[in-house]
Amino acid sequence: MTDVGFSCGCGTLKGIVQDASPRSSCHLVCYCRDCRAFARHLGQVDKLEPGGGSPLVQVLPAKIEITQGADQIACLRLSPKGLHRWYAACCNTPLANTVGSPKVPLAGMWRPQFARHDAFGPVVTNGFTKAALPGGPRRDKGLVRMLGGLVRRSLSAYLNGSVRQNPFFDAAGAPVVQPVLISAEDRAAAYRD
Repeated sequence: MTDVGFSCGCGTLKGIVQDASPRSSCHLVCYCRDCRAFARHLGQVDKLEPGGGSPLVQVLPAKIEITQGADQIACLRLSPKGLHRWYAACCNTPLANTVGSPKVPLAGMWRPQFARHDAFGPVVTNGFTKAALPGGPRRDKGLVRMLGGLVRRSLSAYLNGSVRQNPFFDAAGAPVVQPVLISAEDRAAAYRD
């Protein structure tokens, strides 16, 4: 296991993921329209995988440490019940996707922000491939492995008490910044495929 650094595109926000390894994470590509819309809304389409897949690494939030630029953390939602999608406001670099509560200890971090990602191992999961654009895979792979790892890591976080450690939520469970719901006009633009 090793610590892996990450930063936003302009270098204002920086951090590390502690104890990175294939066992402590899930390296995946998500082809859902929501993840693609998030990248498009932030002007990051050029970082998507062929077929419009978002390159992500699922880790426990307790393993994420923001070491610089925490004041640049921003959050948006694509719909009222959508995921919390965290990004660096300074340059619109995606950071992570989370559910709306720290009770589910999951952060799907944007892989292009990492200087290196070999510590996470190879991509083991392709998800929501029915929504992939031409050039993407047509069959999901590794979903059972991804879910099994999520359950195992979540249980570990609850047992060792680290579930309360989260750079995106405060001690009371509230988001560190208020999520903004994007406008209907911006949403329509983000979802144009």
